[in-house]
Amino acid sequence: MLWSVSSPPDVLSPGARARLRIGTRAALAAAVALTTVALGVDRMGARQPPGLFVLLGCGAVAAAAIPEGRRVIAIATGLMALVLLNPVFSLYFGLLVLGLALARQRHGALFAVILVAGAIVLPKTAFARHYHEPGYWNWLNEPSLALALFAGALWWRARSRQATLPPAPPVEDVGGFLLLFFAPAQAAYPMAFSPRTLAKHAPPASGDAIDLRGLGEQLGWFVAKVAALAALRAHAPFGFLRSLEAGTDITRVPRLDLWGMVMGSYVELYLALAASADVPILIARLYGWSLPSPFRAALLAWSPVELWRRWGIYNRQLLLQLVYFPLGAGKRHRTRNVLLTFLASALVLHSGWFGSKYWTVGYGGWRDETIYFLLQGLAVCICLAFTTSDEALAAAPRPVRALWPKRAAGVVATQTWSALVHVVVLAQGIDLATRGRLIARCLGF
Repeated sequence: MLWSVSSPPDVLSPGARARLRIGTRAALAAAVALTTVALGVDRMGARQPPGLFVLLGCGAVAAAAIPEGRRVIAIATGLMALVLLNPVFSLYFGLLVLGLALARQRHGALFAVILVAGAIVLPKTAFARHYHEPGYWNWLNEPSLALALFAGALWWRARSRQATLPPAPPVEDVGGFLLLFFAPAQAAYPMAFSPRTLAKHAPPASGDAIDLRGLGEQLGWFVAKVAALAALRAHAPFGFLRSLEAGTDITRVPRLDLWGMVMGSYVELYLALAASADVPILIARLYGWSLPSPFRAALLAWSPVELWRRWGIYNRQLLLQLVYFPLGAGKRHRTRNVLLTFLASALVLHSGWFGSKYWTVGYGGWRDETIYFLLQGLAVCICLAFTTSDEALAAAPRPVRALWPKRAAGVVATQTWSALVHVVVLAQGIDLATRGRLIARCLGF
């Protein structure tokens, strides 16, 4: 008797098989990337609940398998992540978004009132009165406040589309606003998900949008930064500026130790910021948006201008859109416009007054940030006034070997200057006058 073996019928259509292949590929990429990120942030001391990474991974697989719904999936994933991380803030945030959406079209003054009251006045007041309650501490913090403020300001600026701004894609309904909050665990960098930025790095409308090579390179840099940060924290020979306490006699600390603290603290800050900023970029890459890293080897910058082209590029884009271009950019009063842009950074970003939890302006807040950004802005203005522009260099190229000595000296001078200026914001254990004496002692005075 002859037996014939027939293959089972193919129950999957070609389109379904393609989606299954893409979904499997996305699942493996998400598992590797998010596991690495979870271990990295835990090593940095910023541990997040495991459920967050499971949720982000499931969203990445869904976005890869259903590319036409990628935008909606990203928004839904971000909102669910926000609920998972901070249930109280997610409710408050929902009411704030609703109010902004209702006032967006025709009521500019009402929009501004809701933004100021919702993102600054009410949260600051609640924190001042209820700071001892754990629930308030979990959601009323600098990143959460800055998140609402930045996103609202960006949305408002993109909506106005003034003639002084570069051409921008139209802002799309409330969904465009919600995409700013796609990665709530990294609230300090919502600018990466602005409509303008996402439009430049939009994924394909269909097909496999994950760039595995780019994702792998970004992940490798993230691992390298975390490893370097861990090694620096474990083996810093002179400690860090934050270890200095009130009453420290700076004149009794050896100058070599002071320089070690200054440079070590500066490098530690850069590694911590750069590694943290890579997290939302890695998540965005899993969803198809191939965004560049916010920090581009800033420690190799050879001038103050180049430093701020490489350091926090999304912060820079935000400030250019909100302050520098509306003021006239470099067409008129360039020095004034540059300084005002840096001062606006002190007011809004980092622990500036808008982003602070407190109703205070002084110690550890807007005062120190203002001094820091004013010094950095002055360095940029001096550089713009006395150095040859990039356009002139391009018009009259010189041999690469002729540039290296100048570039090397520029790197040393720029990074030394930046490290000394960072003393103002990093040595919070000592008063401002003592910080000034520390800088003077490093310089030999």
